[in-house]
Amino acid sequence: MQAQRLTRDRLPHYQRGVTTLFAVLMMLSLLTFVAVVTDTGRLYLEKRSLQKNADLAAMETALLYCRDHSLDVESLTIADMNVLSASRNDFRGNDTNSGVVVTRNGNAVTVVLSYGVPASLFEQLLPSDDNTVNLSASATAKACEPTALLSIRSSIATVDGGLLNSVLGGLLGTTLNLTVGDWESLIDTNINLLSYFDALASEVGVTAGDYDSLLTSSISLADLLDVGANVLSADGASAVAVSALESISADIPLATPNINLAEILAIQNDASKTSLDVNLPLMQLVESSIQLANSNSSIAADVDVALGIADATVRLKVTEPAQTAIGNPDLAAVDPYGNNAIYVDTAQVKAFVSLDLPIVGALLNNLTALLSAPLVSDVSNVVNSLLSLNLIGALGDILCLVTCVDEKDQVDIQILASPRIDIAITAGSGEARLIDADCDMDGTKILNADVSTSVASVALGQFGTDTEDASSNVFSSDPLTVDPIPLIDIGTIRVRKTCVIIFGCSYQYQRGAGWTSDKALADRQAFAGGGIGLKLDTTILGDGPESLATFENNPDDTYLPDVKADIENSFQAFSADDPVASIASTLTGVELQFYEPSNGNLLGGVLSLVGATASTLVSDINGILAAALSPVLDPLVNELLDTLGVSLANAEVGAALTCENDKVRLTN
Repeated sequence: MQAQRLTRDRLPHYQRGVTTLFAVLMMLSLLTFVAVVTDTGRLYLEKRSLQKNADLAAMETALLYCRDHSLDVESLTIADMNVLSASRNDFRGNDTNSGVVVTRNGNAVTVVLSYGVPASLFEQLLPSDDNTVNLSASATAKACEPTALLSIRSSIATVDGGLLNSVLGGLLGTTLNLTVGDWESLIDTNINLLSYFDALASEVGVTAGDYDSLLTSSISLADLLDVGANVLSADGASAVAVSALESISADIPLATPNINLAEILAIQNDASKTSLDVNLPLMQLVESSIQLANSNSSIAADVDVALGIADATVRLKVTEPAQTAIGNPDLAAVDPYGNNAIYVDTAQVKAFVSLDLPIVGALLNNLTALLSAPLVSDVSNVVNSLLSLNLIGALGDILCLVTCVDEKDQVDIQILASPRIDIAITAGSGEARLIDADCDMDGTKILNADVSTSVASVALGQFGTDTEDASSNVFSSDPLTVDPIPLIDIGTIRVRKTCVIIFGCSYQYQRGAGWTSDKALADRQAFAGGGIGLKLDTTILGDGPESLATFENNPDDTYLPDVKADIENSFQAFSADDPVASIASTLTGVELQFYEPSNGNLLGGVLSLVGATASTLVSDINGILAAALSPVLDPLVNELLDTLGVSLANAEVGAALTCENDKVRLTN
């Protein structure tokens, strides 16, 4: 029993000191962690402070260089750079414990700054020969960068408020009621793109300054216009322009699709606040936004154009909106076709016009007379002979010596039997691309751009069974089928000729199961003997040669202004070799097409004989058609497409260039 008690009494004595040992080990571990955390945090703060000083040194040096190109930046030392001082930016380095390397590439200055700091505060408690770590930071800044703007358009020489309301309202599927003064205020107003983007970012919830995200965000057209009105109001713009924007916004249908600004504003990938501080024509922004919304929708606008005739259908749809391009011309000139290209093109549209030919007036009556005289007689003789459609000969008609009844087919030729003409125009394809820009020390500046124009296609004929069917086919994604307009329909009518002695002969025409004496009511077999049709179906019509547009500043800087100035006087006109000065003139290229007979008779003789006769009249037909349709088609070209910012084989290109914006930015 005693031994057992002794054993129990000695056990606590053997455990003495263990707690102290663990406490010491814990304190050492905590001290190590504290040392690591303290030194890591200190080095991070030192690195961050060094990076700040490198950034400031790069920006100031770049700005000094662009103001004085004689400055030898690569020989600068820390003592030479006032920005690296304790008094200005709390930099504790000097030429002994720090180093700086400055390099330059154009207006870009790179500063690599190094600074020696203790590797560890705790290591200083112990003797050591190497307790220093060298931190380094690099920064590149650009200053006084040039900014270029390219714009392409069709000029609006006179403002037709009704047409603008019809065209732009039709593209939205709504009705606009702006006055001429409202539209003129939009045309005469510019909006600062940087202010607009900053306000728009706040409206749609994009981080301020994240312009790439803003450009690709889905934004409603109403928000775009409302924000624009707010920015203009804050900048003191015309109250009329602000009210006009608000009016358009209020009339936008709820079903209008959202748009991405990147599709109408081509901004270089390297864009910053510097390059976005430009003034953009407000009307161009409004038009392009509406065109983009229409290109994303299924709406084909019904447009009320004063064509001077009653029964005309005009519809159009934008397939690609116009663009404005902004960026650094130095980057664009390196590779004009690369990612940094400054490139713009005009709006591209499909336009559909359907006309009822008789309403064109007396000129087309001349066509009927022209075809009816020599051509009808020749065709009648040939077809009657070839298809054996003759009635009883003239001798029997005169003598009527016996009572007889004879039934045969009679040739019945109709001129313009289907008096509807459909026209489809795919228009646009004007483009401009910056090639180079140069700024001299004496203030002279020049910008060169390649410009080309073309018309995509023009088709004339019949595209469907009626106007609505034709319109649907034009705006369908399927290839358009162009059927000829039937100028001459060689049909037949069943005639019963009854001759009675002395009383002469009478004629009746089959109508259903009976007969009628009124030829207009008779049953007619169209194209029984074939026919002649007319159509025009061009593909690329009149590619314009690539032209070099040179913009050079004059004493007033109106021909190549700064990007924040009015660019109106900078626009230059370009066109192809006048391939379609009038769409009607292209009718000289129409082709005649022969219809196959519907009754299966041979047509070889008809094609050769009638074709020879018709070919002598082609030039006369073309002249009459051009004269008859020109009053109809020219307004479409001269008013409708110009209002959309589209001209056929024509384009106006404007430019602006700011050589030095006196601002500096970090590029990395």
